[in-house]
Amino acid sequence: TAGALLLLSVIMSLLLLVPINNQGKTWTPDNRPADWKQQMNRWDRLHYVRVAIIVTAFALLATALA
Repeated sequence: TAGALLLLSVIMSLLLLVPINNQGKTWTPDNRPADWKQQMNRWDRLHYVRVAIIVTAFALLATALA
């Protein structure tokens, strides 16, 4: 289960977080989209979910090894 959760976190990063981050890197105050704050908030929420998945995976791994 822990391995599956870690794999899920990697897939989330590649499919969800990296595209948003790549778009955000090209924005300047002159060319950013109207909904840029919503996009950054979405990235933040997805990041927190990914961190929670990683913490859960490592907690399960530690429990299994104990």
